[in-house]
Amino acid sequence: ENAMFDHPNVGPGCADQPGYSHLEAIDPLLWVGNEVAAAHAHFGCVVSTVPSRGLNGRTAPQLTTHAVMFADGQGKETKAGIVHAKSCILQGAVYVDAAITAGKAVLVHCAWGQNRSCAICCAFAVLHRGMSAIDAIAYVRERNLIERRYAGQQPPGGAMHNKAFREIIAEIERERDAAQPPAMPMAAPQATGLSQP
Repeated sequence: ENAMFDHPNVGPGCADQPGYSHLEAIDPLLWVGNEVAAAHAHFGCVVSTVPSRGLNGRTAPQLTTHAVMFADGQGKETKAGIVHAKSCILQGAVYVDAAITAGKAVLVHCAWGQNRSCAICCAFAVLHRGMSAIDAIAYVRERNLIERRYAGQQPPGGAMHNKAFREIIAEIERERDAAQPPAMPMAAPQATGLSQP
């Protein structure tokens, strides 16, 4: 019996290997992946939204450095679920920023490497790299399609298919923009008191 499929996250997105995508345009130290991704490379920081799994499919909590566990309701989250997910997404982005600032290679993972983990990476991109929500979401989708292969990867599935999580990232962008101080108008040049020849 395959131990990889003895839990609720059964599916091809859990099992493709190595199961991660490099998000180099967001940051050269950032990867996003599925629950077995941490077992395939050495990462200085592993942000987990579900338990990490080893190459044998068994849970491997020692692979996780930071846990931010929350559910993926596939876009059917309750209001309370959305509030909780946003809090976890923001906390995950804090962990990513701290690790990257420290020069560590970072993997953010969930079960399939599509929604929870990608949402954290998108939040990091919006808050710490100045990307728009639309651009961040499009980029993680693109990298998922280029670097991974599993059934269910194409729309309507695939990276960031959870509409509630896409809306959270857009909300984070709006909040970021609202918190920015307004641009100061340019001051008119001051007279120097020097006479012109």
